[in-house]
Amino acid sequence: MTELVGRGRELAEVETRMAGVRAGSGAVVLVEGEAGAGKTAFANAVTRRARAAGHATAWGSCLEGEPGAPFRPWLQILHAIRAPATGLDEPADASVTRYRRFDAVVEALRDRAAGDGLLLVLDDLHAADLGSLRLLQHVASEAADLPLMLLALFREGQAGTDRHDVLGVVGRERGAHRIRLGALAAGDVTELATRAAAGPLDAATLRAIGERSGGNPLFVVELARLAGTGERLPRGIRATIGRRLDALPADTRLLLRQASVHGREFDAATLAATVRLTRDEPAARLGPALGPALDAALGPALDAALDAALNAGVLVADGPVLRFDHVLTQEVLYAELGPAERQELHARAASAVAGGPIETVAHHLRQGGEAEALTVTLRAAERARGRLAYEDAAYQYRAALDLLPRADDGTRARLLLDLAGCEFRAGAVDAAWRCCQEAADLGRAAGDAAVLADAATVLRGVTDSSVTPRIHALCRSALPLLGDTEPVRRARVLAQLVVTADPFGPGPEATYDGGEPDLGRRALQQAEACGDPDAVFLALQARGTELTGAGHVLERLSLGERAVRLGREVGRPEYAAWGHLWRLGAFAELGRRVPFDAELAAFAVAVDQLREPLWTWRLTLVRTSVAFSEGRLALAAELMAEGQARGRRAGHEGADFFHLIYADALAQLTGEGYEPVERAVRAFTEQGPFLSRAWHVNVLTHMGRIDEVRAMWPSLVPHLGAFPRHAREWVVAMSGMADVCVALGDRETGAWVYAQLLTFADRQVIADALGPGLGPVALRLGRLARLVGDAEAAGEHLRSALATSLATGFAPATGFVHLELARAALDQGDRAAAREHLDAAGDLARRLGLATLQAAVEAVVEAVAEAVAEAVVTPPPAGPLTPREEQVAALVAEGLSNRQIAERLYLSVRTVENHVTHILVKLGFESRARIASWHTNRARG
Repeated sequence: MTELVGRGRELAEVETRMAGVRAGSGAVVLVEGEAGAGKTAFANAVTRRARAAGHATAWGSCLEGEPGAPFRPWLQILHAIRAPATGLDEPADASVTRYRRFDAVVEALRDRAAGDGLLLVLDDLHAADLGSLRLLQHVASEAADLPLMLLALFREGQAGTDRHDVLGVVGRERGAHRIRLGALAAGDVTELATRAAAGPLDAATLRAIGERSGGNPLFVVELARLAGTGERLPRGIRATIGRRLDALPADTRLLLRQASVHGREFDAATLAATVRLTRDEPAARLGPALGPALDAALGPALDAALDAALNAGVLVADGPVLRFDHVLTQEVLYAELGPAERQELHARAASAVAGGPIETVAHHLRQGGEAEALTVTLRAAERARGRLAYEDAAYQYRAALDLLPRADDGTRARLLLDLAGCEFRAGAVDAAWRCCQEAADLGRAAGDAAVLADAATVLRGVTDSSVTPRIHALCRSALPLLGDTEPVRRARVLAQLVVTADPFGPGPEATYDGGEPDLGRRALQQAEACGDPDAVFLALQARGTELTGAGHVLERLSLGERAVRLGREVGRPEYAAWGHLWRLGAFAELGRRVPFDAELAAFAVAVDQLREPLWTWRLTLVRTSVAFSEGRLALAAELMAEGQARGRRAGHEGADFFHLIYADALAQLTGEGYEPVERAVRAFTEQGPFLSRAWHVNVLTHMGRIDEVRAMWPSLVPHLGAFPRHAREWVVAMSGMADVCVALGDRETGAWVYAQLLTFADRQVIADALGPGLGPVALRLGRLARLVGDAEAAGEHLRSALATSLATGFAPATGFVHLELARAALDQGDRAAAREHLDAAGDLARRLGLATLQAAVEAVVEAVAEAVAEAVVTPPPAGPLTPREEQVAALVAEGLSNRQIAERLYLSVRTVENHVTHILVKLGFESRARIASWHTNRARG
């Protein structure tokens, strides 16, 4: 049967997506359904239609019941489309990341899809290796922009947690859609059963088939085949398959049972080498092709048994490959084998596939209980790790640990560390840490300091995580056990101790070695002395962590340069990327725009070399920061969303947190979206350190919820001095507190904050290159100086802030500095200067969409206007107009233009325009001349 029954709606939906592919817009279609729902048949129907429309097609399938070679379905697809080498099946050196290989796959697909479009079918993804699913995730993230459709098939409820999570991420990609193949309708059941039956079926039988099958297509077909036998119809799909198998000859049933140890598909040579129909019969040996060679190798009995299986449709031949008609058939047959028989057959299967994929050989050796299972499994793990298939390597290491004698704690600890490394590189941080903990426990019990040290340094760059303090604690316990004979490990552990220290705590030196400072410097000296590049980089990272505070920005520039140079020398682009990122943060803090832009270009090149999702996310955040600082708010919002999506896709737990930071900064400029920001910040600060409440107070201040701020402020003020100056957020936090002091009029605390920030008067308010820049520190100093009544200092700070903002091209900061300069000018009675600054601030606010700045400008203008209102002689209001509208009407009667009225009343031109419009509406007039006439006549009155 080649025509699909009962899936017209689903086929039409896929046809619509294929039409988009023809127009150059790709799609990912996830097709799920229970076993027997007809997913493969559906994909075959889609494939036929795609080929008829002129599209190229390719299939990749996963093996059920055993771990296949890493990336198996993708290698099948790449072979089918004759793609150039992507390196997916080759070992990699340290300079290659697997995402560069993933990009090579995307480019191969792009080239093949160009022109007529391409349909890819990935079958049985619930059984896929996780590496293949990660590659699917990567391709799916690009598919919407390719003339490509991915049809991904998986069994409902069978994917497992890890696979389900990845498929969930794929389903949320742009251009992704889900189709569930559910039960067939009653009419479709009747049609399918009628086609499958050997003869006519009466209404009662069709009704029984429909009830018992539940509309499952495979179940319908199997029941229809049995309907003519006169026996009662079974109630379960497996029982139904078993009933069909019962009709086969005994030798055929035995052959199929023994073949089932190979999974759903196998080649003829493997079958011949595995099957024995009698206990004493030796396994046959066979060449690679079906036909006369198979007949000769099997002999008459095996030949007859195989023919019966093929004739019954239980096995399907495709060249030298034999395949069970459905995976459920293989599962039913495998379930019939007893434990001893399974073990013996797997041992035979291991010999039969000895020259095949090492993962398959290892699987059969493990199931067969063979002595060499551990050795081969470790070889499979090492091969997968060398191919950057970390998830597959982790699977093999776990299997090896299950085989290892419990008494061999030394080997167990080392395998646990190998497993931890693979889990960490696969993004499973918690699983990796559990392995490290277990290895550390074994090392501690054995007094093995090396194991303890290595367990403490497997996870790198893990900060702001729930496991960070536990890594730190492990470093503290490992260091005393390490002697001078382990300089590399000692340098690494010292560095890790610094990197994992709590930024809000007392620092690592307070908990180790009698409070000796500069542990990062010591780690760097030791690492450079031993010459280990990995130790040197980790120590550079540690030293940079020690010098995060604003007082060490030039040293961080130097550390970044050293990391870049080290990365180039040893061929590790990741080291160079970190170095560029550190230097970007330093240049951003210094407000040095030209070297910042040069460094950003170099950073982008390094990220392009890495092609790692986490690094792409970091680059997106840096670009978000630039767009935000320049006032390109629409672009910043777009990049924010892109960054959040990339960070989530990469599995970074900080993706949502950074998005919240930017959402807060954006709300400060636009006045929009503050309610959800406030809720999220409040939830974060309730779970974080006490001092993190300063962020919540700052958010409430910018929202204008001053009463709440006033209530919270007394509990926070006594502890502001405890905010660690070495934390990268210190300048940002103190600048936020400056805004709170000004809003509350708290001169005493404002003077203290001023003194703290004064050392950094020439810096920008930014934590690092990944976060938003909030303008110059000098702007906050100017505000605080005005608060405490130091007009001269305020002027100096604000003029410096204006020069810096103009030089960096940071337009929003420039606007807020102009606003503050206008206020300072008004303090001195210089209305002309104030007008210039207010006009400049207003122009920037309108051009960039800075609603909060616009509102602040108008508030200042209104306040000044009220102060000078007595200079404008107007009659008392007598009619529908407000006092302000009366003033405007009087000046219109004098013949003044809107701009002249604005200057007289100290209003913005737009505000005057609004007043004139209101007057016209209230009086029912259509022109300014009517207003003038009305006002003149009323005055003569």
